[in-house]
This record gives sequence, structure tokens and C-alpha cells, in this order.
Amino acid sequence: MLRCRCVAVRGGVAGDVRDERKEMHLIMVRWIKGIVAVAALVFTNEVAAQERRCRAEFGGGADIVSNYMWRGLREAGVSFQPSLSFSVGAFSIAAWGSTDFAAASYREMDLTLAYGVGPVDLSLADIYCVSPAGEKRDSYGYFSFGKGSPHRIEAGIRWRISEQVPVTLAWYTTLFGGSDYNAAGKRVFASYFEISYPFTFKGIDLEAGIGMVPWNAYGVYGIDRDFYVQDVHFNAGRNWRFEGLAGLEFGIFTSVSWNPALEDVNFTGGLSFRM
Repeated sequence: MLRCRCVAVRGGVAGDVRDERKEMHLIMVRWIKGIVAVAALVFTNEVAAQERRCRAEFGGGADIVSNYMWRGLREAGVSFQPSLSFSVGAFSIAAWGSTDFAAASYREMDLTLAYGVGPVDLSLADIYCVSPAGEKRDSYGYFSFGKGSPHRIEAGIRWRISEQVPVTLAWYTTLFGGSDYNAAGKRVFASYFEISYPFTFKGIDLEAGIGMVPWNAYGVYGIDRDFYVQDVHFNAGRNWRFEGLAGLEFGIFTSVSWNPALEDVNFTGGLSFRM
């Protein structure tokens, strides 16, 4: 009887061990399934993110503005400004132009190569602009880059501090170009520094900013002075996207710009169309 009781007890213990092993096996299976599921989710998201980063995209559009303003300077009156861009991941190249509706028109075409690294954007731009007076006075081919030519090569860097503090700091410097001289005719590497604060209020995109010229750059900005504030602006705009029109975007924008150095104020507005 004792033996039978002992056998019964050992059998019960063995059953308990088998149950524990089975339970441990189920737990391990659940853990493995969970890890595989999480890994698959992370991998899928990473692949999707990589595809988004490497996706090639084209874009284009055009603006019509009441005045062509650039860094606090009025370049031309009512103007038509087309644009075209191509991007792959963090790289992009864009073409932008402007021409006014006057009989002797101001013409400009800019080519910009840019690269984004997180909150930092790096750019290299070829700015080609011809005024009516310059076009009559000078005769330069498009590929002329000497002194007095209508080309200017400019490098830039923009840094948005954070999403919580979206203050943006930007610095642009002319590397070489036909107008990169001071009043004395010496190379100056004309530069421009800007601080801006973009924000949104009730669906309207707003931006307040101030731009400064750190040293004499008479050839580029037309002011024979050292450090000065050239632009204090406030912009407002809103865009609408029409899915029924193949995603066409339509926008309205306005801007108030005060140039303390020239004691000049301009209030401009315009329409934008994006593909």
C-alpha cells in the first residue's frame, strides 16, 4: 500500500512537471511570436521610411505677385514666377524664375541644389538676374561669371531649432559673382543673416522675421553701409488642396516688409498654384 501511494505521488509530481514545462513552452512561444511581430513591424516601418526617403518626386507651380520683393528690396512690379523641382530623398534641385509685365522687363532665373540633414538645410544657388538697364548697357552670355556679369553663386545654411521652438536661423554668403563688390570695388563675400519665426493661427500660416547685412555689400544690396537691418517682415498665407483636380494646390499670401536702411515699406500680395 505504501508503495502504491509512493508511485501515485511520483506520478502526480511528474504530471505537475509536465504541466509546468508545457506552460513554460507556451510562454516562450508567446514571447517569440511577440518579438517576431515587433521586429516585423519595425522592419516594415523602416522599409516604408526608406522608400519615402529614396522616393523621387517632381513638383512645379507658379506665383503671381503684386511686387517682387527680395530681402526687403523691391526688385520689380507685378511679376510672374514659375518654379520646377526634383527631389530624391534629402537631395533636391529646383529652378525658379521671375519676369515682370513691363515693356522692358526684369528677368531672373535661379538654380538651387539643396540637401537636408534633420533640422538643417544646406543650399548652393546660382542667381542669374538681368535688369532692363543692365541688359542695354552690358552684353554677357549666360555662362559668363566675371566681374559685372549677371551671375552670383551663393551658399546658404538654415537651421530650425526644434518643433517646439520653430525659430529658424539662416545665413547666406556669395562665393563669387559679378556684383560681389563693395563701393570701393573690392570683393566682400556679400552675406545676409535672417531670424524668422513661423507659426500657424486658425489655419493660416504666419511668419515674422528680420534680416540683416553684416558688412558692406554695395554691389549686391545697393547700400553703401556696414552692418544694418534690411528687412523686417510679417507674412501670412493659406493653401487649399483639390484632390478632384489631381492634387492641385491653390494659395493666397500677403506680406508687409519694412526696410529700415532705405526707410521703405511695401505691402504685397499674390496667388500661388502648385502641382
